[in-house]
Amino acid sequence: MNNEFIFDDAELPPFSRRDLYLIMIGGIVSAILGVLLVTPNRRVFELSLLISTINIISMTFSTGLFSFLTAGVLFNSQTSRQYLLRRIKLVGERRAFQVRILHAIVVVSIFTIAMTIVAFLIPIMLNWYPTIPAHFAAIPAVLVASLIGSACLVTIASFVASLIDDSRLCVIIGCASTIILANFAGWSSDIIHYSLTRNFALLSPHNLVKGLAVQLSGYQFDSANEMVEYVGFVVSAPGIATALLIMVALSTVVLFIGIRALRMNSIRWRSLPGMIPRREVWSSAATPEEIGRIKRSLRLQRGLATIIIGLLLFSINIGGSVYTSNLERSTTIVHYESPVTGEILQVGVWKVFDIDVQPPHPGLFNQLFFHYETTSWGNATDSLSFYYKILEMNSTAFNLLDESRRLELVSSRLNMTSYAGGGIGKNLEESYGAYVCVLKVISDSDPSENSYIEVSLLIEQSGH
Repeated sequence: MNNEFIFDDAELPPFSRRDLYLIMIGGIVSAILGVLLVTPNRRVFELSLLISTINIISMTFSTGLFSFLTAGVLFNSQTSRQYLLRRIKLVGERRAFQVRILHAIVVVSIFTIAMTIVAFLIPIMLNWYPTIPAHFAAIPAVLVASLIGSACLVTIASFVASLIDDSRLCVIIGCASTIILANFAGWSSDIIHYSLTRNFALLSPHNLVKGLAVQLSGYQFDSANEMVEYVGFVVSAPGIATALLIMVALSTVVLFIGIRALRMNSIRWRSLPGMIPRREVWSSAATPEEIGRIKRSLRLQRGLATIIIGLLLFSINIGGSVYTSNLERSTTIVHYESPVTGEILQVGVWKVFDIDVQPPHPGLFNQLFFHYETTSWGNATDSLSFYYKILEMNSTAFNLLDESRRLELVSSRLNMTSYAGGGIGKNLEESYGAYVCVLKVISDSDPSENSYIEVSLLIEQSGH
């Protein structure tokens, strides 16, 4: 493979042909993954094309493949090491590291622009939505958000590449990190996805890009619930600003650490065979003992970096599971539950439960479930109809309604002949307060029949 520089200029020789091929293949694979990992959003509204496009692009951020591959190649390939050694000799480690990050940002930005165009064209070519001017007006918001996100991510990727000093290990660790973080922060791009960790959504680069694009579009959703349905989490200007400040601060910190790591790497590159092409001759007074010490130091550095990053990822994964489990327990409230043996339900009589729904957990929504299950048909006739509903009122207001109005308000399962089970769930969004759960069973052969069945009832509130 020819490893000559495509451009042999002191300031702009980003990579060799071999590096270029690797980056091109990585870009194609990353783009394919971005498309395959997205569940198409076919609901048509003003922001449909933006949501569809940013979902595809954000999935390329969630895998992190292209950013970490680009950083790994531009900092760890043999040709890149030659270039960096030459630049360090001329301008020092700081300038060499900063310029190389700029090269990485330019490469990733070109990929991002191309990906934005492709992601906009896919829904149009597949005729997912009608083509309207409002859809194309969203292109600048997606592009700006993607470029900002890619610049931050590739800076962090460059730090990892310098710290690990191995392109393959950089890609493995980088992809694992972004995938685990994306999963913790709400991976899914489904139309309706209520992740219990969505309060931390903006900690993941793929969600930060998505949220920033929505914010820059200026679109106003009708409710927080609608925003969660389409985006996956609530987007606000303060939240986006805080996430960007955290990302910029992190990028600044790793920038300084990366410069120090590059300085240490450059010393090894001059001393170790195989770190640079054999045809390059570098003067070195390193003894075999010194070379052995440097090799051990390199293995220790890679090992410690891998262990530390692995522990962080493990902690995030375990912490997310513990947080989700605790949140499920704390937001689940059983308002009513039948005894284990069940209870008697009189046929032809309304069963009415007053429910005081508690306020939802910050950032989550309330959902109320009313479930029933027959355990015995009792002495009832062979065919029964079940009427049930969750209503936003109290029992007093419900009892004041006439019978025809009550039946109009409820759902029904008609003409059940043996077993009956079912219920209803109601998404209350951020509402809470007085609700009522009602159930009535009527004999199909004789509406005035005075009989009974045995049932098991459950009324449960949960956060989602």
